[in-house]
Amino acid sequence: MAEKTEKTPKTVPAPTDTHKDRSVWYYQRSSFPLRDAMPTELEKAWAELDKSRVPEHHWEEAGPHNIAGRFTSLVVHPDAPNTLHAGAAGGGVWRSTDGGANWKPAWPLSASHNIGALAIHPNDVNGLIAATGEANLSADGYPGSGFYCSSDGGDTWIPFFQTPDGKPVSEEEQQQIPRRVGTIAFSPFEFIRSAMGSVSLDERMQAGLYLIDPNTGFAPCTFWGKRSYNCHSVVYHPKVNGLLFAAIETRGTLNGIWRSADNGVNWTQLTNGLPPTEQFRRTSLAIAPSQPDTMYALAADRARNVLGIFRSDDQGKSWRPIGNAAQFPDENFMSYNNTIVVHPRHPDFVIWGGVNLHRTTDGGKTWRQISFRFPNSPAHVHEDQHALVMPDGDLVYSANDGGIAKSVNGGDTWTSISQGLMTAMFYDIDVAPTNSQIFGGGAQDAGTLVAGVSTQGKEFLQAFPGDGGWLLFDPNDEQHVFGSAQNLTIRRHRKGEPWFPWTDVSPQSDDLTDEERTQRAIAVLAIEPGTVQGTRKVWAGSSRLWLTADDGETWAPASDFFDGSAISAIEVAGADPKVMYVGTSIGGIFRSADGGKTWSQELGSMDIPPRLITRIVTHPKDAKTVVVAVASTGMPGVTLASDSPAAGSFSPLVAHAQVAFQKTYSNIFQSADGGANWTDLDLGQLPNVVFNAVEYETRDPFRLFAAGDAGVYVKLPNRWMAIHGNLPAVVISDLVYHHSDQILLAATYGRGIWRFHTDKLKIPE
Repeated sequence: MAEKTEKTPKTVPAPTDTHKDRSVWYYQRSSFPLRDAMPTELEKAWAELDKSRVPEHHWEEAGPHNIAGRFTSLVVHPDAPNTLHAGAAGGGVWRSTDGGANWKPAWPLSASHNIGALAIHPNDVNGLIAATGEANLSADGYPGSGFYCSSDGGDTWIPFFQTPDGKPVSEEEQQQIPRRVGTIAFSPFEFIRSAMGSVSLDERMQAGLYLIDPNTGFAPCTFWGKRSYNCHSVVYHPKVNGLLFAAIETRGTLNGIWRSADNGVNWTQLTNGLPPTEQFRRTSLAIAPSQPDTMYALAADRARNVLGIFRSDDQGKSWRPIGNAAQFPDENFMSYNNTIVVHPRHPDFVIWGGVNLHRTTDGGKTWRQISFRFPNSPAHVHEDQHALVMPDGDLVYSANDGGIAKSVNGGDTWTSISQGLMTAMFYDIDVAPTNSQIFGGGAQDAGTLVAGVSTQGKEFLQAFPGDGGWLLFDPNDEQHVFGSAQNLTIRRHRKGEPWFPWTDVSPQSDDLTDEERTQRAIAVLAIEPGTVQGTRKVWAGSSRLWLTADDGETWAPASDFFDGSAISAIEVAGADPKVMYVGTSIGGIFRSADGGKTWSQELGSMDIPPRLITRIVTHPKDAKTVVVAVASTGMPGVTLASDSPAAGSFSPLVAHAQVAFQKTYSNIFQSADGGANWTDLDLGQLPNVVFNAVEYETRDPFRLFAAGDAGVYVKLPNRWMAIHGNLPAVVISDLVYHHSDQILLAATYGRGIWRFHTDKLKIPE
């Protein structure tokens, strides 16, 4: 067995500002060894997507249409409250003209689909601006690629920053554009003046309050200093020219709420009636439309709990608390879910959202929780609120981790209007080998989703809730399925049992520590392939393998700790099930030739970088031919600008540092001798981005497919060919191939699941 390196498994460093297990999953793939993923290489790859699209390579939407992913932003047409645009964390912009009954995507295929904020220009109802890059301090999405504007209500979009001849600005100029924008505000008095608030997970990407001034143009506000800081909210007073407010987080006593009377040139910190400023973290601001001298603030504390809800009736000069953490003990993650809105006609009517929604109709004297997580309740709204809009009367829209909800009675009852929003964020995918219509995977905050079992068309059933994980179908029984969730939770479904809920068959062992159980957000699974007499073996990965031979009733360790990090890939060779491979989160590759009884030492080579192994597959006819996909993007090198305060010295954390990625290694490697020797299969032909999946065609000619953060590719004898056709520019998180129907299925992190018939591959002569 593999040598046991230490009793307590070691972990890969996590992002410094995260709150969800899934952030570590994303970080290890896309960001490591940096604190946040760099979008520049991705932007280069996306720019090439359109050039390599072949119309004949048409992918079919497979859903889900009834379960949506995370939405960050909402805007409503000021004269038509049933016309709204919604921005998804990983799925672009969507539009409805009938109050959410029907939706259509309204975003370019090859633009960044990570939407952070939306706004409608006050003097042009068809003028929209969209900022890319989610600003919810959630490290499971790429930083954005700037701003896009539309003059036709979202039919077409063009980059806000471009050269006079219509081309995108240079990479150097892009370094000055905020990458994670959470709020956009327009001055009601000057046509061009606006303000934008942005945050950063990494000092290499500037953040803060940005102002567009008619005279000076677009520039960061340096009142609080020239280094990066967070601006979580900014609002203009609708009746006083030049008066605006901002919620600032600089990590110290400059935190809190600020007021400017001269369009952002000078600022005054507001403290009267508020807690000490260093206690403030993320804060959302809202002005009462019918009584604009009244405003509200929803503030998080340093522990991401509710610091308080505060009210001012004198343009922010003095405040009083109207809510505190003790009143909302179940609210947390307030750096992630944090939004507040005031009724358009009643200044004492306020709704705020954290995990759930809360309402006051008497200015904060009393509060009532108005949303609950019970699916059949008339007050059901998916958890984690990110945007609230009250456009007219008692009409309310909420954007959350599960899509969009709507209330027509001020929040008394709610209806999901997410039907048709194909924005689910999948971690993985599997398809039943016996039936290509039954497939699914684990999704962000939407649980484990399965199609074709008790639903029709493009609707999926939620098999179990939470953050979904791995899904695994029995090769001979489409109703015998295993799924995983957080903390090594494993559930099983058998023929004849209801599809909800599944039976919990999680490993229970005195030898399984809490640290090992929680080490990986998504436990990968593998099932014994081929023809099997009796019960199939199933393996699960923590930092070692766990095996069940009795259908999940009992589990036992099937290996020692490999290299201390969490297992990220398991492959049981279809050509010879005794041959197994394991990949780890720090790039380890291990092999067993006897069905897991004994294991090799680490088999990687110096050419394979110490990055997370995203996937391992073996050739359908040869167990010794093995392919691995490796996470991360190139090797970072830091170039300091001439005006950098650290010019002449090496410091990767200065504000003006520019990080360039060189393709110093490939992402896909192959061994023909069971891992003894490795060759570069990428050959420098694939984009310099993360590759999340490789998958073999299981019939002649046994082509290899690869997918990642910029499209899907097939390996031809002498080159790779793009086959992404009409796929949007989103993260492809997983691939699976259905043998009999010749279908390649792709899971995306933001645009659901897609299918492609490989017999329609157009191979140029």
